Amino acid sequence: MGYRWRWGRRGLGQGPGGTTLADLGPGSEAVVRGVVAGYNVARRLADMGITPGTVVRVVRKNALMGPIEVEVRGTRLLLGRGIASKVLVEPIIRPGPLPPG
Repeated sequence: MGYRWRWGRRGLGQGPGGTTLADLGPGSEAVVRGVVAGYNVARRLADMGITPGTVVRVVRKNALMGPIEVEVRGTRLLLGRGIASKVLVEPIIRPGPLPPG
């Protein structure tokens, strides 16, 4: 079983400048693309349901510090910013309503 995802593998973003869960704002949705962490952290995230291909939504985030509340598969979790910064995501951009006219 592979719980450890690293840079250099296909489909994990564009390197260290990629978007992480900690970069998203409240109300944002994203698809998990990978985890850049050691075995224990990656396995713990997988046990919580944060695996590649999963859709996560940021529910609440304090401006300066503190945990980030995310919703994964109908369950709300609090993740510390350090852990959230290890989860690589691809933001989901939903189309808005068309302007009249």
